[in-house]
Amino acid sequence: MTPEELTTKLQSLVGSPAEDFVLHRKPMLFLDRLTAIGVDFAECEWRVAEDFPLVVPGLGVPSYAGIEYMAQCVAVHSGARARIRGLEPPLGLLLGTRSYECSIPYFEVGQRYESKCREIVRDSQGMGSFSCCLMSKGAIIAEANLAVFETPEESSPNE
Repeated sequence: MTPEELTTKLQSLVGSPAEDFVLHRKPMLFLDRLTAIGVDFAECEWRVAEDFPLVVPGLGVPSYAGIEYMAQCVAVHSGARARIRGLEPPLGLLLGTRSYECSIPYFEVGQRYESKCREIVRDSQGMGSFSCCLMSKGAIIAEANLAVFETPEESSPNE
């Protein structure tokens, strides 16, 4: 598949529910839908629902959960790449987080947010690194680099 064909197939998935590309299911599915995707990046949106299990009443979801919002965006990226090859979403693991910084203490109930990830590197054994951020109203509110592992039989670097 040429890079142009890959990009076109990936972009045809924009607007799809995030659950189409990940193994997560409610209540542990954090993201709502895929809003943009390319060979080395993905963007998703989400809204904090009042009945979300991590909500602290009157406050929202604690900012430390931002790491999982980022990790699930990476999972959506990997799952979308698998989907266009006719494969199921791969099993992936978050191995570590580097330099997580968040400027807000809680993600507010009812508020819309964006999660973005960009692949820094991925090897043929399934190891990868992503630069991630969370945004609210066009401003970056959290950033981190994530180290991930994806089952080797499902990973295809530089497709």
